Amino acid sequence: MEQGRIINLCGGVYKVLMANGEIRSLKARGKLRSEKAYQVNEKSISRKKDVQYIKNSPKVGDIVLIDNDMIDSYLPRKNEMIRPDISNVDQILLVFAAKEPDFSFFLLDLFIVNIINKKIKPLIVISKIDKLTSDELSSLKNNMEYYKKIGYDVLFVNSLNGDGIDELREELKGKITILSGQTGAGKSTLINAILPDFNLRTQEISKSLGRGKHTTRETNLYMYEDGFIGDTPGFSKLDLSSIDKDDLKYLFEEFKDYKCFFKDCNHKENIKGCMVCDAAKNGLILNSRYQNYLKMYDQKEGKK
Repeated sequence: MEQGRIINLCGGVYKVLMANGEIRSLKARGKLRSEKAYQVNEKSISRKKDVQYIKNSPKVGDIVLIDNDMIDSYLPRKNEMIRPDISNVDQILLVFAAKEPDFSFFLLDLFIVNIINKKIKPLIVISKIDKLTSDELSSLKNNMEYYKKIGYDVLFVNSLNGDGIDELREELKGKITILSGQTGAGKSTLINAILPDFNLRTQEISKSLGRGKHTTRETNLYMYEDGFIGDTPGFSKLDLSSIDKDDLKYLFEEFKDYKCFFKDCNHKENIKGCMVCDAAKNGLILNSRYQNYLKMYDQKEGKK
């Protein structure tokens, strides 16, 4: 069988990049469209209501085996996502605007915990830095130093004049990177700055809504420096539904630096003896990060 990587999916047709550089348009065999999944309960699995059909379709990013011009199977994935529907990702480039729309630390942390939960590395990119005054930019950089301190790479770029683009290109070499992040932050414009030949469509920020109109409608992988850059429709449902409330604390990297005396502690405010609470109170944990954790935890508990 031949082998290739899926770089696009549209209308049930997969574009597959072959080892020789050829791009072929193929369909998947019927067995890859769905598979049976049996519920484990006391009832007989032979009953129709005990059988569910789940999607088993190949994803963009999959390495696939091809037989007689059909995708026959795909190799095991190291990770996968549903929204966007993609697999085998090395890192997610989180693009956030410094302004227009306004920067949101809560949204940034929400993206990060979802990405870390998938065991994918986030790379934070702050775009539109030309929209800030020197004092505003200095303040934002000071806060982002904290994210660097806890292990996240942070880059500041201006896609229009090329500031920070060369440094970003180095981070993309040899990796499968997809773009996501804040709506209206200029993800497609950023890809144009990195890969000018693609000339992806962009749209101006909607003045009436105060946010961007996202133009990407399907997931694409573009070859770049022995790797790929993905442009995706983004996270259509960014929430905490796939994260257990008791696991949320493990997705905040800095909490691991403070050994709590209580085995099952969830580091809520004013817990006497909780080292994480003490660290937050003493300014060792960035206040916005800790408050965002509390907000997410309350959401998981069903509190407003």
